[in-house]
Amino acid sequence: MKEDKNIENLVEKMMSDSSLETPSFDFTSKVMSEVLATEKKHVYYNPLISKRGWFVIFTTIAGLLGWLIFNSHSQTQTNSNFDFSFINADKVLKVFSGLEFSGITANIILFSMMMMFVQIILLKGYLNKRFHK
Repeated sequence: MKEDKNIENLVEKMMSDSSLETPSFDFTSKVMSEVLATEKKHVYYNPLISKRGWFVIFTTIAGLLGWLIFNSHSQTQTNSNFDFSFINADKVLKVFSGLEFSGITANIILFSMMMMFVQIILLKGYLNKRFHK
């Protein structure tokens, strides 16, 4: 209790001794000129994954899918010459013929893909407006 009164007395004494400080005459104009200067600076958007990175990702995925589709035929063949006769639509369709989805699962996948594309379009538009004023 006594310490609190001592602290209060000290604070009151310090407040009475200090004078009220005022900013300089052109303080507001200096602050506003700095604000306007920062608004004029352009902000450039750098994507997280570059175009080259997306190309590598898609190429890798396509390569893996191609290897998975055509791998069963290439293992039985020991000839060093390349034979592209195994590439036909029937083989590709056979790979996906074992997949069965219920109607609800197919609808969820379709709806999710549509929402993903909508979000990509909306976010791209938003970021273009925000960073390219």
